[in-house]
Amino acid sequence: MVVSIKLEAPPGTSLESLVKGYLLTHQTEGSSPHTVEYYRGILNRFLWYAAREGWSDDARLLNEWHIREFLGYVGTEVKRWAKEGNGSESSSRRVSLRTLHHYYGALRAFFNWVVKESFLAVSPLTMVKVPKPKPRVIQPYSSEQIKKMLQVCEFDCQHNAKFLGSRDRAIILILLDSGLRLSELANIKLQDIDTDRGWIKVTGKGNKERIVRIGKTAQKALWRYLMYRGEDDKQELWLSAERRPLQSSGIQSSINRLKKRAGINETGCVHRFRHTFALNFLRADRNPFNLQYLLGHNSLEMVRHYTAALGMEDALKAHEKASPADLMGLN
Repeated sequence: MVVSIKLEAPPGTSLESLVKGYLLTHQTEGSSPHTVEYYRGILNRFLWYAAREGWSDDARLLNEWHIREFLGYVGTEVKRWAKEGNGSESSSRRVSLRTLHHYYGALRAFFNWVVKESFLAVSPLTMVKVPKPKPRVIQPYSSEQIKKMLQVCEFDCQHNAKFLGSRDRAIILILLDSGLRLSELANIKLQDIDTDRGWIKVTGKGNKERIVRIGKTAQKALWRYLMYRGEDDKQELWLSAERRPLQSSGIQSSINRLKKRAGINETGCVHRFRHTFALNFLRADRNPFNLQYLLGHNSLEMVRHYTAALGMEDALKAHEKASPADLMGLN
């Protein structure tokens, strides 16, 4: 007679409990809310998929083929994440290699933590590799595109929308002049601003604080916005039309509307200002270490993408003067 014995997971090896513990660790170690939500979203989708496929909740029973199966679903399935999964709507197109690598990286970080905490002896991702996506060609906003967006802001100011027009102008010029991330911009408080010196204290990734500076043009735009904003009991710098704190999504929407009204149909939104700042700063300063600090990067790895992009741009401009076919007069 064969007796079936059900393997019960000891306390702490439940996959769902480990995910909760991992997210709590991020919170207690000072990770930003954005970082916590980033991991929460990916790991909740992983839990949803595990439940859908009937996997055991015992983390010890997961292996590399479970991980490969999940990443295969992410990378090939068109309609992902049924609404009952984690509240997110199904996707309508395949993900890019960059997005797939985000999922891989989040799972790797999670299971490395599980091993570090001695809940597992080895990570199921040990034998799983996902190629890194190739760096994208960095495309900044042109001066003409910036001017068109500012013209829309000025139009609003002259047509009974001084508060919103001045706010959007200040947002554009501060993004252009500082290279701030969207979350950094959205989280600025009034007490973070030194109006005398044009300094702004921001909180970046990993809750790391740094001081950035904005020039006279951006300072004047900020002053103008603050004049129309007026004084109230809210500490957040950016307010909506209803005078509520403006969240990251609201800033994104505002910039997208400005682009549309300005006739700018190219992709990219707030983060493209960061690229614009980086390339223009490097062109004027040529010191990658200064740029590294101002962008809030831990290393020069990301800055090298900007130095490479600047080199490409300079080479293409040089070709306008040195085109062999043009110089030979081969019309």
